[in-house]
Amino acid sequence: MFLKSVISSTIILITVLLGCARGEEINPLVGKTTDFMLRSADLERLISGQAPETQKKFQNDPEQRLNLVRQLLTQKAIVAKARKEGFDKKPDVKEQLSYVIDEFIAREYLYKVVAATATTREEDLKKYFKEKGKTLLIPEQIRVRHIFFEVAKDLKPDERNKVLSRAEATLQRLKKGEDFAKLAREVSEDTDSGKQGGELGTLSPGSTSSEDFEKAAFSLKAGEMSAVVSSPYGYHIIRVDERTEKRAATFEESREYIRANLQREAERIKVQEFIDQATKEAGLELFTEKITGKAEGGSKNDDKK
Repeated sequence: MFLKSVISSTIILITVLLGCARGEEINPLVGKTTDFMLRSADLERLISGQAPETQKKFQNDPEQRLNLVRQLLTQKAIVAKARKEGFDKKPDVKEQLSYVIDEFIAREYLYKVVAATATTREEDLKKYFKEKGKTLLIPEQIRVRHIFFEVAKDLKPDERNKVLSRAEATLQRLKKGEDFAKLAREVSEDTDSGKQGGELGTLSPGSTSSEDFEKAAFSLKAGEMSAVVSSPYGYHIIRVDERTEKRAATFEESREYIRANLQREAERIKVQEFIDQATKEAGLELFTEKITGKAEGGSKNDDKK
């Protein structure tokens, strides 16, 4: 685990240094050490080289970007100190670094060159849908509102009961005919949804982090309201405004899902074919007994039996 972390960190630094080597651009400085400057364009190049889900994380969360810059500059400071002491000149370090560089080049080449040649045709999408379309389902969905009363994890039992009493009192007001959206704006402690009259949007099974909330919500019919529901976060009063039952997806609804699946498979096949060809041309040979201590197909002591 530690080795993987070291390799990953080194690869990040190599990526940044390669980006910086292309020449200084007119863009803001985002961080620096005594002998190293990291600019906005360098950071963007680094992020764009990550997997799509990682890119999204950095794009949507400024705190993650800040942590990344801090990590990079911290690593740079450590590396600068190590270089001054000649640590990077040690034979074992140079050898390990060569493995890191090889791993980086191999991974990037497979991802950016080999896999990039894989394509998916429209007729492939239609064929997939014709063969497996019946298994592609749009899950049941509900449009939900709630009124929320927060309960802190360390709240004492008597204080928790006071919160529950407020929730029960609100439920009674709803049963007497008060407007759900108006009450949500007035008393809900989920301020974001409260401003929208308790609106949480459309939910599918598995889309929330509370099993209790979800079980209660999906048990309701359109127009129905729950009793007070307990969750790890507090108490909820839930109302379902609309409900759509599970149904088969149309081709257009399935198109991107099918395309993504077929594209992943096409890329996997391309990469595997390339690896098979490359290792064949390179004359790859494994000496199993020398690596594992066992002859292929038997144990080391088989000949003594």
